[in-house]
Amino acid sequence: VVATVVDAKGSTPRETGAKMIVKKDGIVEGTIGGGAIEKVVVDEALKRMDSGEAITINYDLGDLKMQCGGKMTVFLEPIIPMPQLFIFGAGHISHSLNKIANMIGFRVGIIDNRVEFSNAERFPNANIIIAKEYEGAFSELRFDKNTFIVIVTHKHLHDEAVLQRCVQQPFAYLGMIGSKVKVKKALAKLKEHGIDSQLIKRIHTPIGLDIGAQTPEEISIAIAAEMIAIRSGATTLPSSLTISND
Repeated sequence: VVATVVDAKGSTPRETGAKMIVKKDGIVEGTIGGGAIEKVVVDEALKRMDSGEAITINYDLGDLKMQCGGKMTVFLEPIIPMPQLFIFGAGHISHSLNKIANMIGFRVGIIDNRVEFSNAERFPNANIIIAKEYEGAFSELRFDKNTFIVIVTHKHLHDEAVLQRCVQQPFAYLGMIGSKVKVKKALAKLKEHGIDSQLIKRIHTPIGLDIGAQTPEEISIAIAAEMIAIRSGATTLPSSLTISND
């Protein structure tokens, strides 16, 4: 969170324009004056870290028992990092989804075990491109609670193996393409491997919002729409895309 002094009246430790960066662990860079004012601003910034809500707060330094006794107005602006999207598979749907994801504010990683598909010529806008066996790719990926994952490989066995690894990672969204039969089989295997049922319920499969999509481009739009809904916290429509692998 960036804390900026936007107004300062009377005797204050810093003037208008002073800035301070507050990190998730409470460590700060820069200062807006130290002492009690800085502590309350840091505490307030940490509260705003996950919500992403910006706020302007007025402080009376006398109330904070600071001898200078002036007044400061501080603007707190959370800096939300661009969410990461990992697309496993580099076929037709991935090609279209990569373009859309770039336009709507995702950093995109493409992972496929076929170098002729997973390359910079085919995906010039991708931030990460990994062309190796899926199991080996995980050591190069960093997952967190803001990670979005789409599984659209060219083989059902790859989809199932990647799904089993991904569901055990932190994520905001995890979707896998497939028919109802394939989906049922894949989820049953997760249960057999002892994956928690609550995690399994978080998987979006069949993937994408139900908009009657048929072509790779339309399916990509349906997937992107579902990801937007998750990112914004909206209530999604039922997922019912049952297209087989691209």
